[in-house]
Amino acid sequence: MTKKISLFKLFWIFFKIGLVLFGGGYAILPFLQSEIVEKEKICTQEQMIDYYALAQCVPGIVAGSVSMFIGYSARSILGALACIFGMCLPAFIAMIIFATMLGNISHYPIVQCIFNEIGIAVCVLIFLTIAELWKKSVHDFWTAAIFVISIAATLLFDVSPFWVIILSGIFGVAVKILRGEKRAD
Repeated sequence: MTKKISLFKLFWIFFKIGLVLFGGGYAILPFLQSEIVEKEKICTQEQMIDYYALAQCVPGIVAGSVSMFIGYSARSILGALACIFGMCLPAFIAMIIFATMLGNISHYPIVQCIFNEIGIAVCVLIFLTIAELWKKSVHDFWTAAIFVISIAATLLFDVSPFWVIILSGIFGVAVKILRGEKRAD
């Protein structure tokens, strides 16, 4: 299902995503689904979810890491660089523009309303991402239990997300071993 794509096209796709990406890593999934999987068919949905999961495990910006993995799979090192540059350039330009203007305009009510409404849109994107990840990740009692325990640990007991991820991984491996399942190679 994957296809060869030009470096400029990779740059342009991630530049467009970078232009409208507010809210960080969770908000990128609907854009990737639309542009990378459905429209351009650069990778499959399963590959995209794998890249996203891997991006969660490495240090740095999730959107940048996802773009790097997709670019690398599509066109090796130059593809990774094109995607990262495309993803980061709009934010870089916006930061320069906003840094020079924000002090002068932040007190205007219209600017405050814009930021409030963008926050609502980001919440919706995060909710849609959680729903999509739920469909792909929670498929039996044990994965649902990991989800519920993880939510409870972070919300009720203020457990660090670092420990939630580590302990969820250990729990998942333990369940697989106890079931006697083989590797999914």
